[in-house]
Amino acid sequence: MIATAQGEQELEEVFMNQTHLDRLPEYYLQRNKSSLNWNEANQISTQRLLVIDDEALIRDTYRRLFWHYGFEVFTASNATQANDMLVKNKFDIVLLDINMTEVDGSILFGLIRTFHKSIKVVISSVYAIDEQKERIVDADAYFDKSDGKDVLLGIIASLSDRKTEV
Repeated sequence: MIATAQGEQELEEVFMNQTHLDRLPEYYLQRNKSSLNWNEANQISTQRLLVIDDEALIRDTYRRLFWHYGFEVFTASNATQANDMLVKNKFDIVLLDINMTEVDGSILFGLIRTFHKSIKVVISSVYAIDEQKERIVDADAYFDKSDGKDVLLGIIASLSDRKTEV
């Protein structure tokens, strides 16, 4: 799927309007400073990505964002649903929230590391990166939700098996 300037702007608006990021003034300051070449992002992968977050707006925003860049995206709203999906499907990358209802993300992370060792896990949270690393040790990457979509796409690109073309 090829991204267009209009498509990027629409995704930016969705991302900003549907998440907590729209309340962060520092995001506006860096809004036009892209850390990822969008043409490269289009070529990241057709890999399978599982987004696990108890906030529906975040799940939907990430689903649309990654689908736009060629991922096959699945979502789960809690650890039980995510575990069922992990048992029945193969995923390349999991984007995992820490604070969730019922079962905390750290417990699910332990299950993923035990039973699905080949899956790359990105911890996604409103906590600062240092605090994320204290709560969940040895994830493949950590993402502070206040950093915005360019940072997240860069993280996912770095974990993708398919190399991007320059």
